Amino acid sequence: MGRSKLFLIGLMLAFNCSNIFAQYIMPDTIPDQDIGEVVVVAKLPELEIKADKMTYHLDASVVRKQGSLYEVLETLPGIVVTQDGSIYMNGKSGINVLIDGKQTYLSGQELVNLLKATPASTADKIDLITHPSARYDASGNSEIIDIHTKKIKLQGLNLSVNGGFSQGIRSRGSGSFSLNRRNGKFNFYLTYSFYKGSDQHDLEITRLYSGELTGLASELKLHQKSYSESPYTSHYYRTGVDYYLSPQTTIGISTNGNLYHGENEGDMESSFSLYPQAIPDSTMHTLNLNDRHKKNFSGGISLTHRFDSLGKALDASFDYLNFDSDEEQFIYSSFRNRINQAERQDSIRGDIRENINLYAGQVNLKLPFDNGWTLNAGIKSSYVSIDNHALYANREQDIWSSDKKLTQGFSYQENINAAYLEGSARFGQFSVQAGLRLENTRYKGWQTDAACDSSFSDHSIDLFPTVFLEHPLGKGKLFLFYGKRINRPNYGDLNPSTYIFDNYTYVRGNTLLKPEKTDNIELSYAFKDLFKAGFLFSYTGKAIVKSFITEENKRVFVTPLNLTQAISLGPRINTGILSPASFWNLSANAAFIYNRYQWSEELSNKVNEDCTWIAGLNNQFSFGRGWSAELSGSYNGRMAAGQVTISPFWQVNGGVQKKILKNKATVSLFARDIFHSYQYKMELTVPGQRAFTNERYDNTFVGISFSWLFSKGYETKESGRKSDIDQSKRINL
Repeated sequence: MGRSKLFLIGLMLAFNCSNIFAQYIMPDTIPDQDIGEVVVVAKLPELEIKADKMTYHLDASVVRKQGSLYEVLETLPGIVVTQDGSIYMNGKSGINVLIDGKQTYLSGQELVNLLKATPASTADKIDLITHPSARYDASGNSEIIDIHTKKIKLQGLNLSVNGGFSQGIRSRGSGSFSLNRRNGKFNFYLTYSFYKGSDQHDLEITRLYSGELTGLASELKLHQKSYSESPYTSHYYRTGVDYYLSPQTTIGISTNGNLYHGENEGDMESSFSLYPQAIPDSTMHTLNLNDRHKKNFSGGISLTHRFDSLGKALDASFDYLNFDSDEEQFIYSSFRNRINQAERQDSIRGDIRENINLYAGQVNLKLPFDNGWTLNAGIKSSYVSIDNHALYANREQDIWSSDKKLTQGFSYQENINAAYLEGSARFGQFSVQAGLRLENTRYKGWQTDAACDSSFSDHSIDLFPTVFLEHPLGKGKLFLFYGKRINRPNYGDLNPSTYIFDNYTYVRGNTLLKPEKTDNIELSYAFKDLFKAGFLFSYTGKAIVKSFITEENKRVFVTPLNLTQAISLGPRINTGILSPASFWNLSANAAFIYNRYQWSEELSNKVNEDCTWIAGLNNQFSFGRGWSAELSGSYNGRMAAGQVTISPFWQVNGGVQKKILKNKATVSLFARDIFHSYQYKMELTVPGQRAFTNERYDNTFVGISFSWLFSKGYETKESGRKSDIDQSKRINL
């Protein structure tokens, strides 16, 4: 069934639902009643604004609880997630992603795979933390995204079931369940989710090579069109046991993991011509086949102890992570001349394997005092070991021989020891929270290939202060924040092994990368729960940005480099929940961000700068008898991102839902990217080359979902485990 037909069906269903809405337009304020019991239905706010963060409750949204976590992040105001795993928040890069206070283990393409493979139904809320304290690891040069999974807190047996199906050009579906059993001192929980889908990727690239590079009288044009399909399946699980030694002491053991299998079959047509002529001088057809198996496992043990009712507490944890990946790649290229005669055929086979082991332990202490002061302190140590092997072979006359130029091995070891001290106090109406984090980093890497073996190592000690000031102003509050952070290179960005996308695009790491350090300042004002407005400024030295280098045979190597500096500044505003009518709630956001990147190129300074408009609007409508609807839209303007400039894009999402089975179940109908406007376009100008790309994904789809919660018991307090493997976010292989 075509996308247009599916969209028309979605509109017809929405129209029929609107006729039903018209019969019941009234505030749903009267609790549902049954004989022998009273069930009070509380309205969950979709958005909460606090001094240091914004919280989005997914179950309060019709659209944001559908699909995968990747699709959820795409709908959050000011968030941009690219297919290579780069994340921008309000125009700023270097964003950290956590799940339940723990790093997501991955970054880059591996982060994309994890987010796409995890159903949104497993998440409860998402915190956009704008002002991280000293307790958080200093990694990441700006803000933090913390995804909280659902946790059932009732005594007895509790079960939650979710399922969904959506259809665009390709279909995708997910199912999950969560089981919780608490009896006496034991609490057992289990979550399992399954996600199956297929991505479609259309890519168009135009590259113009200068005469200085090619030696021709005019520019040489390379035009490429690619189409690929990528089916994948994923299994995610999370299980654990909490044992309550006493009302003050809890021991927890937990494990979670993800099994992922993905395939990719892509075709690319490449043609050369003298610009601006349109007649090809030569053509190349490339077939790219990939088969990927990835699995990650993490497990940990934690201890939480509360000394008294004032809040004095101690928590300690130890965690282990293993990530294993095996990818087989086959690339076949056929080169033809102007009269369509085959001149050359190339075949490359690759076997890429990665294995990572990470260990982390930490202890945190909280000490409140009678005068209202609070002191937090903690220590942490982490160790990571990485082994990577990329084996390539070429086929010549049906015989495969090793490609010694591309075959490489890479090993890496890193140890980070950290300690922090943080205090908060109130002086009359003036409040202050200040902290200092110390991190000692040691690392060593080895590179092996046929040509030579090389190693690199370094160690450093860094201090990261944070200060957060608060003072009442009128009916609102004035805030001033300063924080210093560090963004260490992703492990994959250090890996010098080459990954082949096609004959003209190679990706490789850079062992010479240095960490980037950022100073963040924001002055903001919050008026009750209605809005928060601020002006932010950040300066980053040695900014790490993916760069594009043209080398032999007009081949482009995509590799991370340290730019000289990056500056980001501008105002932003977020509203709370506004109610123009009794049945209508809305929230809005807007920002105007100036980004400026500077680097050295051919003995001169180069600059890429732009001002970016960012805006979003979310409308929620509540009708009688459990009916509700949502309509949201977002816009991200032209944005500078290192050497490249990203073109504007926007999207509109909508949906309706109905609560059934005494409000314990929900049926939802939703549509995402209704106008197929969420397309990723990029412009690039580097020595010897200008490039323009246009990527289109299967983002437009309609879907239906069902969720049901069975629970019986009374609510209890959560143990509050806060362990995390902070360095694991840098895995990007």
